[in-house]
Amino acid sequence: MAQTKVKRPLAHSSIGHVGYIRTGFSCGTIEGIQSLLIGIFIYASMTIDAFAIVPALRQTRVKYIADLGALAKTNPISAMTFSITMFSYAGIPPLAGFCSKFYLFFAALGCGAYFLAPVGVVTSVIGRWAAGRLP
Repeated sequence: MAQTKVKRPLAHSSIGHVGYIRTGFSCGTIEGIQSLLIGIFIYASMTIDAFAIVPALRQTRVKYIADLGALAKTNPISAMTFSITMFSYAGIPPLAGFCSKFYLFFAALGCGAYFLAPVGVVTSVIGRWAAGRLP
């Protein structure tokens, strides 16, 4: 939570997203596998986007989270793209990351994992704070 570089929160978020995707796998139902595939596709898209933008930002000398404050003035298109990607990572509605987590948690409730879904929602809210620092 106290990271100062841009890449590290992204790497830590990857660990959390694998846990969310594993929720769909743990169901063992068709609905769970469908939510797993949707989650993998959306997560892969977000990750490719985020890790493509970060090296581009390094060319403009953006290495730390504090450096992102001036990005809207120097490169507004990259700033907007990175913000949308990070909001999607955080699971803000109506972006793709929210839809992915919604399908995964709905599948967990559908297969009777009544403890797993609320724990996932709580960790997602905690993760919103961490991912919300970047945009």
